Amino acid sequence: MLEPVEQPNQKIACYDVQVDCLGGAPVSGYFGKPKNAKPKSLPIVLWVHGAGVRSSSLGNAVKGAENGMLSMDINAHGIPNGKPAQFYKDLSQGRLKGYSHAGRESRETTYFRGMFLRLVRAIDFLTAQPEWDGKTIAVIGHSQGGGQALVAGGIDDRVTFIATGVPAICDHSGRAAGRINGWPKLVHTSKNGKPDPKMLEAGRYVDAVNFASRCKADAIMSVGFIDGTCPPSSCYAAYNLLQGKKRVINKPLMAHAAPRDVQDAFFAAILEHVKQQAAVK
Repeated sequence: MLEPVEQPNQKIACYDVQVDCLGGAPVSGYFGKPKNAKPKSLPIVLWVHGAGVRSSSLGNAVKGAENGMLSMDINAHGIPNGKPAQFYKDLSQGRLKGYSHAGRESRETTYFRGMFLRLVRAIDFLTAQPEWDGKTIAVIGHSQGGGQALVAGGIDDRVTFIATGVPAICDHSGRAAGRINGWPKLVHTSKNGKPDPKMLEAGRYVDAVNFASRCKADAIMSVGFIDGTCPPSSCYAAYNLLQGKKRVINKPLMAHAAPRDVQDAFFAAILEHVKQQAAVK
């Protein structure tokens, strides 16, 4: 489903998009593109969300399109966009309360399985657009979105660049190795200090670190040295395994955050990647 959405810039077109997907929920997002773009002329940027329950961001879809890209922002849960705040509050206190731990005893039921499937379907939708240049796909997100960016790069080899800010969903099995695991502390640790064996096995299946080891895309990552939500060790566990050209923004005084300077650096890195890709014949 593509439903036109009004926004101020008359040079771009925006849509509310729903794409059927396995895993119990559709891809749900806002999609923007420059009007009258030529076939095979535009790169892709996919924006993914941090933890919580909210609508997709029309602003991100617009920003990417205004910078000459096929731009899509998807919410993490496949839920409707543009609803009143109470709609999302009710979901966060109801059906989606504690979603990050839902089904964590099995890799077949863990909530993140559906979230990761939606990443691939979103990329399917974007690459099916006739304006796609056929070679450039960037994925950007912070926290849970940073984890999703890592997963996208590892699960889909069409992705050429990831911008992953203070990534969550990393190092679920860290406790088993004496490290602090990152958000959402997916694996329960019993009173004897050992991780639950079923959760540990299931957690490995959706650990962004394991996806990072398969990611050949170029990357930029931010790390906060006093981040208590996604500890530096969990971020570096992923960063060290990335296979492409990579760089890290180390922030010694930053906790779990996505400050403006990091956001600007990430978007500038994407634009530079787009420029480099365009130069490759």
